[in-house]
Amino acid sequence: MGNKQMSEQTAHTAVPRVIAVEDNPADVRLMEEGVAAAGVELALTVYNSGRTAADQFRAIDAETPADHPDLILLDLNLPGTSGLELLTLVRTETPFPDVPVVIISSSESREDINRAYEHAANAYVTKPTDPDNYIDMIDATIDFWITTAARSPANE
Repeated sequence: MGNKQMSEQTAHTAVPRVIAVEDNPADVRLMEEGVAAAGVELALTVYNSGRTAADQFRAIDAETPADHPDLILLDLNLPGTSGLELLTLVRTETPFPDVPVVIISSSESREDINRAYEHAANAYVTKPTDPDNYIDMIDATIDFWITTAARSPANE
């Protein structure tokens, strides 16, 4: 789709916004490929540190719902501010506390998984080591949370 078409469509309809917080460039690339594989038009924003993401989350205006994310893909181990700290910030200090947050981490630790859910993560997914499986996981995550799951009227 050309940029002209995308900008015209964006002006008329709300394109879902996905924010990924991931510091590993290889994982970012796989996320981008997974989003492309999903075949859904959306706006993907990537932050490569927890501190940057925290600053950006705090800067999103409550009065501009079109700027609120529809999904956050969040790594646990981030420079600056941890994934769990970001999750708490999203749930307590932003105008979008109910946004789905999917933790995508290389950790298979039961403790990490439990802590993510205790901090109100919507899902916890372990990063596949095979690149094709990683892309498929992102595709499936986008398909479920953006295309399939019903959204609250406050988020539409």
